Amino acid sequence: MSIKPDFTGQYSSIQGELLVCEGDRASSIVLLLKGKIDVFLSPFDDIFTKDQLLISRSCRLFTLDQNTFLSINDVIRSGQNSFSLLAKDVCNLYCFPADSSAGIKNIISTQKDYSAYLVSSLATLIDLSHTAYQKLLPICHNIDALTQNLMLYFWAIRDKFYFSYTPDIELLKTYQSTYEDLKNEGYKFFPLDGDTVLTRNIAAPAADSPDLDNAGIDYYTSLLNVPMDSRKNFFNSNSYVCEYHIQKGSEILDSIIFEIKNIFSSLCKNMELLYLSPENLLSSYGRITADSREDKEAARNILNILTQAINITSQCIDKLQNEFDTFTNIDKTEFSRLLDGVRAKASISPGSSDPANPEVGSELPRELENSLEKIMHYCNSSQDRIDSMNRRLSHFRALKDKTSSDPEVRELRASITKDFFVLYEEAFRKTQEDNDCPKLISMFLNFGYMDERLVTVDQAITLYRLCDKEYNCSDFSVYTSKKWLEMIHQNKKEPSINDFGQDYFDVFRDMKKRKLVSDADKPAYDRDVKAKVGFEINNMLKTNQKVCHGHISSYFPVLHKDIIARDLERAVVTPNKLQQAINNLLSVDFSIFYREIWYKNDARGIEKEPIMKEVRPDIIIVPTFGSRVSMWQEITGKARNTPGRFIVPAFTDENISELILKLVGSFRWELCRTMMGVAWNDITEKSLTSEYTDYIQFFKKNHDLTEDAKEKIKVQIQKNRNVMRDIFTSDYETWINYESRGILRLNKLARSILFRYCPPPKEMRDTLAKQPAFSDLLSQMNISRAKTAKSLTAKYSKLFKNEPVDKDMEVNLAFYRDM
Repeated sequence: MSIKPDFTGQYSSIQGELLVCEGDRASSIVLLLKGKIDVFLSPFDDIFTKDQLLISRSCRLFTLDQNTFLSINDVIRSGQNSFSLLAKDVCNLYCFPADSSAGIKNIISTQKDYSAYLVSSLATLIDLSHTAYQKLLPICHNIDALTQNLMLYFWAIRDKFYFSYTPDIELLKTYQSTYEDLKNEGYKFFPLDGDTVLTRNIAAPAADSPDLDNAGIDYYTSLLNVPMDSRKNFFNSNSYVCEYHIQKGSEILDSIIFEIKNIFSSLCKNMELLYLSPENLLSSYGRITADSREDKEAARNILNILTQAINITSQCIDKLQNEFDTFTNIDKTEFSRLLDGVRAKASISPGSSDPANPEVGSELPRELENSLEKIMHYCNSSQDRIDSMNRRLSHFRALKDKTSSDPEVRELRASITKDFFVLYEEAFRKTQEDNDCPKLISMFLNFGYMDERLVTVDQAITLYRLCDKEYNCSDFSVYTSKKWLEMIHQNKKEPSINDFGQDYFDVFRDMKKRKLVSDADKPAYDRDVKAKVGFEINNMLKTNQKVCHGHISSYFPVLHKDIIARDLERAVVTPNKLQQAINNLLSVDFSIFYREIWYKNDARGIEKEPIMKEVRPDIIIVPTFGSRVSMWQEITGKARNTPGRFIVPAFTDENISELILKLVGSFRWELCRTMMGVAWNDITEKSLTSEYTDYIQFFKKNHDLTEDAKEKIKVQIQKNRNVMRDIFTSDYETWINYESRGILRLNKLARSILFRYCPPPKEMRDTLAKQPAFSDLLSQMNISRAKTAKSLTAKYSKLFKNEPVDKDMEVNLAFYRDM
């Protein structure tokens, strides 16, 4: 049974009934009066079946509660049902006849409050669909990267260990030429890097993010936080306002559905290649492992890849089955049987496939038993307070969907978050009072760990081991959250700015204006290190933990296994990884951290001399497993020769180099804005920001650009929501990844600006000079820099005569002469 097309009136369903089938003609708006409905989406563009078989091939995106209108977007846009709807309970529904916008107007005319309920239902569908998309996307990315890398590594293994077997997988053959190209470019496939095999697609750059209207999604999601009475008053007041919100919301919902269908379709194809087809990648790797039993090095290498591939596949399948009710036909125990069978055939005992990575022990350290109570006792919490937090965390732990947008779950997360930061501040203060920090408290402060029941035993042991690790990083100042707060507590660093761009001292000036304090209070205010630490925790740390987490709507500060998308030892963000990522950038863009400042030396009679000086940022690691980084400050305070502040998560499953590249692009833009002051967009004052802003603002009238180039700029502006910094950063990424290597992707105007203000080092410039697109730019730069170097040499010779040149001025000369 299902709701027939053109049916109107009340409809009662049985549990498990397929109410609406994706792809059928949408002829009514359905109001769920009672019960719950599971919402499914298939990977198919053309629906081949109209029964439960379709549900078995679809994924469950979310469950809807009563008082929700459905099919609004389908009626006014495609005319076909976007989703399949399955009755989770016995349901009562009402079907309003509607096959166009006019039908929706008729529904509103029957009951004025329906206008608010229709828009609210759309907002709910947008919120739930976008949440499902965000949860599904990393799974799809991991499976996609794994599938493509396994096909690529097949040829690398075949080339290295000399076997003739090639499975009958048609797509596999297309990766042979890709492997040859990478090998010829000098890419090193061995020794094996588990990170590469599992997470980063080495055969192609990361795909662009979909063109979702994020601002629109945030708007409709925020509508759900507005009281219903206010929504009714607003949407009942004007029919055009309501109709516009319905039309716009339908467009946004359809765009999200389109993206989900795209990634789910790719996921299904990859799962066929990976495991479901008769001749698949996992079984093929198993066969070549067994066939290589006489060559133990080959067998161990291949088994290492297979083991990691099965682990990531199993983790993804687990999430897909539990959270999306899809791929339920896969029995995960088959993976273990496959591995055991391969080991037996290859005569390799368990645990010997990767001697460099021994199995994690299974016994929880005694110090981590009852972690939550120990942390709270350390903070001198009362028993009532301990019981309250324990009760709420137990409730959170029992949730099937910990990222749910249900009001009850949101309220639970918010209440725990509030108390988390109170405890965080208390725990840090206690470490300073005692001049000692137990390992458990270090795990809490640096990783956000609170409760061993929220993570697996292996994850808890890994965190316990990681909190003791020391890293040598001589090139940059990298701080854990605890170390950073210690710097503030010791008055070696000043607190960061808050969300309003005010630092600790700006807040005092603001309070003084409001006559809350006077000048007499300032000395005590400036010396109050407890207040400074509290300011830093409740502003910089609290905000950036949420930003770096990456999913603001489902943000939760306590580390738990549901957000850990990768092995922690591989996901940990270390100073060494950050140093390598930034140094790789500096090898292409050497002047990232240079800025022009005024130099003064009274002893030498130098009153005011402009010099280029490198000021490297402070990098702060905040306690979360996240997917984003934050360029929080380009300078500290008001002085322009002070370091910026970059914020990164403690763990990530993203590519660190790509995250740092985006961060540095934003930093370059904001630093130039700050250095130029009010003239940052004044084209008469030449600078990176003024020239790039002028180029973007007037591109339509620019005769130096082709129509094709103008169209690309238009799309680029829309994709970056007309935010000038983000538009620039997208070009900066292209400049670093492609143009600097001579692969032309930018138009000549963008290339000219990036070349002049973000120049590659001398050796790289000389290589680029061989290309016509760069020859004139390089000639102009060489003349300009040589002229500046000559002028500085003459000036410094006259100024210092036979004495050695000041170090800062020598660096300034070298900047123009040698770099």
